[in-house]
Amino acid sequence: MPRLADRAEAERTMSPCESALTLANFATTPAKGTPLMVQYGNGLAAPLAWIDVAGHCSGRFAEGTLRNAQTKQRLTVLAGKFGHSTPEVTPARLDGITSATIDRSALDAMAIAEDRAGFALEVLAARGVTAGATLTLSDMHKTAGQQLVSLANKRFSDSGSTADAGDSQDPRQKVYAIDQLLADPTTIEDKASGQTVPTASAIEMDCARAEIKAVADSTSQSDSDTLLVLAALAAKHAYTAFQLGYPSGDSALFA
Repeated sequence: MPRLADRAEAERTMSPCESALTLANFATTPAKGTPLMVQYGNGLAAPLAWIDVAGHCSGRFAEGTLRNAQTKQRLTVLAGKFGHSTPEVTPARLDGITSATIDRSALDAMAIAEDRAGFALEVLAARGVTAGATLTLSDMHKTAGQQLVSLANKRFSDSGSTADAGDSQDPRQKVYAIDQLLADPTTIEDKASGQTVPTASAIEMDCARAEIKAVADSTSQSDSDTLLVLAALAAKHAYTAFQLGYPSGDSALFA
């Protein structure tokens, strides 16, 4: 009994980061010989735990964000084996978010990443030769870009939706050079890993990485709520990249 009491006390005194990291590692790294069904059951806690790591652990934003997407992809594969529903993923937008404690440059960089991805997917969708490039996905990126600009300008209507930006700043260029994407509309060399991946998946992962970098490069003191929201946004793009064929192994993710 004393040993159990000591463990319970230790768990009560762990910081939010330590708690999140402990759960994330437990849910992600099963003991050798653990049955797949048990791995699946334990792993259900992994995606949210990794988002908590991104939000609460200093210097682990990128790891937590990408591990969230990676573990969600593994759950999707295991769910298929057992006939279960795949993990529910909400749209990659910032619906209902009306404030963010982070410097403007980070939000601007994220808005540009969303706008660039939206433009690329729109052009490729019109050409009709790129698997996964749809106007629906393009519109989602553009909506997220507008929401990020509104967050940076802190301009919202009374209902919480984005308001007319007026004379507020908007870093989006709306049109971007995508010559390489047009030259390689089906598969392309991933800039981070050097691997050949489906083109639409590269667009999604590039967006996720750009957003992660924007947060990592921020010099402001961001609160955990802001980091959790931004991590979830970037993670959804990484997960979409996996769904479109981007490799989910560490060699590609953490190259």
